[in-house]
Order: sequence, then structure tokens, then C-alpha cells
Amino acid sequence: MIMLSKLKLPKSSKKILVLLATKGTMTQKEIIVKSGIPAKTVRYALKKLSASDLILTRPSLMDMRSSFYTLNPDIDMAIHQHIDKILVEA
Repeated sequence: MIMLSKLKLPKSSKKILVLLATKGTMTQKEIIVKSGIPAKTVRYALKKLSASDLILTRPSLMDMRSSFYTLNPDIDMAIHQHIDKILVEA
């Protein structure tokens, strides 16, 4: 089980975690538009979140150049239980 309190994530990663927890599955482009975070920062944050097994990536069957990002179902409830704390830290 992933301990959210022990993870050291950048603010951009935390903001994206909250966005995915509240809005659901999104593409990178949607994350950029909804979060207001620059594209390069979003790419870095998604890479950190993926490496930490906090999010899952799956290719878009409509456009293979694009991917969908979603919370890892194993930590989904933990994120929702700690969303207020994550918002304060972000």
C-alpha cells in the first residue's frame, strides 16, 4: 500500500492528483487546460506520479499519439480521504 504522507511530490503533481480525483480520467491536454500548469511541468508531474504508481496511463484508441491518465484504483480511496490535506499542501 502506498503511504501518501511519505511521498515527496512537487506542488504540480499534487494539483494534478487532486484534479484527477475530482474530474476523473483525462488526457494530458485536458490536464494542462484545466490546471493552468505549463505543458512541460505537466509532463514532468505525470512522469513522477506514474513512477510513484499513483496514476495509470492507457493509450487512446481514437488517437494513438495521446494517452489517458487516471488514478491508480489501489490508492483512489486514500487520495479521496486525504484530499483536503493535499489541497492545503499544494
